[in-house]
Amino acid sequence: MSTSDYVAQSQLMAVNQPQDIPVSLLRDLYEYWQGKKGDRKMPSRLDICPTEIIDLLPKIILIDVEYEPQRFRFRLVGTDVVRVMGQDATGKYLDELSSDSAVHDRLSWLIRQKTTYYVSSQLDWLNRSFQKYHVLGLPLGDEAGNVNMIMYGIDQFYDTGK
Repeated sequence: MSTSDYVAQSQLMAVNQPQDIPVSLLRDLYEYWQGKKGDRKMPSRLDICPTEIIDLLPKIILIDVEYEPQRFRFRLVGTDVVRVMGQDATGKYLDELSSDSAVHDRLSWLIRQKTTYYVSSQLDWLNRSFQKYHVLGLPLGDEAGNVNMIMYGIDQFYDTGK
């Protein structure tokens, strides 16, 4: 797999092309995002049309980005994600749900880099270390080029120990 950047502590990989993503569902979401951004660094939230990605919606999270202080609020959590997490985080802030800095660090990295990332990890912060997931983080921005929302595509699976 080719990547342009690794962040060792979280195994985060910057994504530059669909082949960087080993999960087909997330690859489809990346290609959709690429088509919406065109020549820009990132698309805006208004560019994303839910009716165009109906099959992906249960696996999507939208996260509002707040600055000064930097905080992340879950605007929308897909039904598959709610089921696996065992709770609906819609309307809650990340720091209200977890003290795990890895997720916060990944979101902060995405804001600084203004680019997509892929990571495979586990839900340790929900006391579900048996639960693994793949996530694709995609920035959405305003006219000035600032990231004001993050779209996550998540594909969860259980670790069978094999």
